[in-house]
Amino acid sequence: MNITKHAFERMNERGMTPEMLASLMDGKIAVVPTRDEKFLVVGLADGEMWTVVMASDLYTVVTVRRSHKEEVDLWTSK
Repeated sequence: MNITKHAFERMNERGMTPEMLASLMDGKIAVVPTRDEKFLVVGLADGEMWTVVMASDLYTVVTVRRSHKEEVDLWTSK
């Protein structure tokens, strides 16, 4: 997995660690395509819902953030 500098900075700012990212990707996830050819990967890490924005290659992490309610609902319905 390739983590861009921007994504790494956002992870640090928001309290997400690389270990949490690995845990999220290893658990139950919902993958949602976006209009701008990216993918949202929604999952649970350390008891919190996170959204990882991935590039179209599904290999490069663009940014991370806490999940919005609609994203949590998608994850819950899976």
